Amino acid sequence: MTPPRPYHHGNLRQALLDRAATKLHEKGAAELSLRELSGEIGVTHAAPRRYFPDRQALLDALAVEGFARLGARLREAAATPGGPAERIRSIADAYIGFTTSEPNLVELMFAHKHGAGAEAVARSAAEAFAPILDVFRQARPEGGPQDAQRAGLVFLATFQGLAGLISCGIVPPHQIDELVADAVARFDGNGRPAPDTA
Repeated sequence: MTPPRPYHHGNLRQALLDRAATKLHEKGAAELSLRELSGEIGVTHAAPRRYFPDRQALLDALAVEGFARLGARLREAAATPGGPAERIRSIADAYIGFTTSEPNLVELMFAHKHGAGAEAVARSAAEAFAPILDVFRQARPEGGPQDAQRAGLVFLATFQGLAGLISCGIVPPHQIDELVADAVARFDGNGRPAPDTA
């Protein structure tokens, strides 16, 4: 067997993240090992330490990338033409689409621990969710930032909960669209929780 060679081309950090993201998608975070990833991309076991001192650093970097991907989806959805109701539905669809297609990644994103990378993960999460708050601010400018934040958090909690139910199989695929529509209907045309659900 040929021993691993130093990684002389491309971007080692990104190569490790790309391979880790594939394994995460296929098998979950429990199967991620820096030693195995090193062997799979053909570098020495010590090579990744320059970028990821330990396994948690790799997991934090994957979470940061996950939130960046989610944020891009939400920004695109928030740019949907129409009023608040259309943009809220578009964001809901984008959120459910992302979370149900990447359940292992989403689980990792929301399970990050306190530590060296926690601040970067939290910052990435805040940036990802900013489009949701922006939609609610635009929908109710007279309500102020606290009102928009409250509505945005209720929205996020609603759809994160629904995504969890879908991922664990409680909600079957054929019910997803109807449940998303029902959840969106819990927000009135001005982008706030309807009176009977507040």
